[in-house]
Amino acid sequence: MHDLRIGSTRYRLAGSDSEIALSHALGNAFIELQQLEYTIILYLQTLSEGNVDFNASFDLFSSKTFGNLLREMKNHNFLRELADSLGETKRRRDFFVHKFLFNRYGGTHMTTEAEYESLIAEAHELGSLFVNVRTDIHNAMLERAPIELFAAKFDPDSGELIIVASEFLRKRRDSGDTQSIK
Repeated sequence: MHDLRIGSTRYRLAGSDSEIALSHALGNAFIELQQLEYTIILYLQTLSEGNVDFNASFDLFSSKTFGNLLREMKNHNFLRELADSLGETKRRRDFFVHKFLFNRYGGTHMTTEAEYESLIAEAHELGSLFVNVRTDIHNAMLERAPIELFAAKFDPDSGELIIVASEFLRKRRDSGDTQSIK
């Protein structure tokens, strides 16, 4: 039995524990991917508010593929550069969803400890990528979206959860314009 450290996560590997660690890393990566896609859907829905019924717009965006969500992001000038930069994320996301274990995992009797470690490390790294991209999207929306937003973010120095107002909301407050946006 030995420990595999990836970031702040420690996996203890021995026999079938490798399968459990791989399952954990894969599950975490899928959850982070789902959270990333959900974040994009909610922001796109928020940006379309007023043009379409809330439920209808949410259903519309949630039925789109990741590539189509990126194309929708490009319809908003302030998100175009970010959407363009997510090409590599899309490629890695598509690989993860469609091919990650294809011909790479031979099951308990055919997968070595070294192969498990490689798969676990790669799944963990993909989960971290999805978290980082989601953070980039939150930051882009808070800094540049022409809508009023509040978000909870972790302070990088203290680690405390803080409420942050969007730049658009701050500018409106600073100018004395307190009318709500339609």
